[in-house]
Amino acid sequence: MVSIGELKKVALFESLSNDQLKTIAKLGQETSFKPGEEIFKQGQKAKTLYVLLDGTVTLRIKAEEEIDLMAETLKETGAVFGTASLMSPHISNVTARCLKNTKVLAIASAEFQEILRRDPLIGFEVMTKLAQLYFQRLNSSRAAITNLFKIFKFQTRKPLVFDTYGELK
Repeated sequence: MVSIGELKKVALFESLSNDQLKTIAKLGQETSFKPGEEIFKQGQKAKTLYVLLDGTVTLRIKAEEEIDLMAETLKETGAVFGTASLMSPHISNVTARCLKNTKVLAIASAEFQEILRRDPLIGFEVMTKLAQLYFQRLNSSRAAITNLFKIFKFQTRKPLVFDTYGELK
């Protein structure tokens, strides 16, 4: 079982009391993965929330054209992933794969969601942090897309790639 001190370092849980963290700690199980091992796959039923304790995990998106896009690389202790397990339809929207030996805290989402329902204060705090996490990831994705357009513009020497509200130029 992970310590209360370790959970307190996780942004998703940092505003919770020690008693609230004890409840969450009981749900968690430390699990290890080897380099190249998948933790979960895009399109699978999401049943577990993960907290990175040590190692590196990539979150990748498989596009229709069989292009494998890296959405994010998680290296920071306390990084949270598998968040689709907390939201309907509970289907993973990315594939999580380890780049090196990795240790995670795996939290069963069904039991965790029951805690969130029973204690609205925990639910509010966790979901507020979860919204912040998604907002940060959205901004990170926007920045990456903007950089791709800058590269395209530089390579094609075209001043404008397209106008969002107009026609293709």
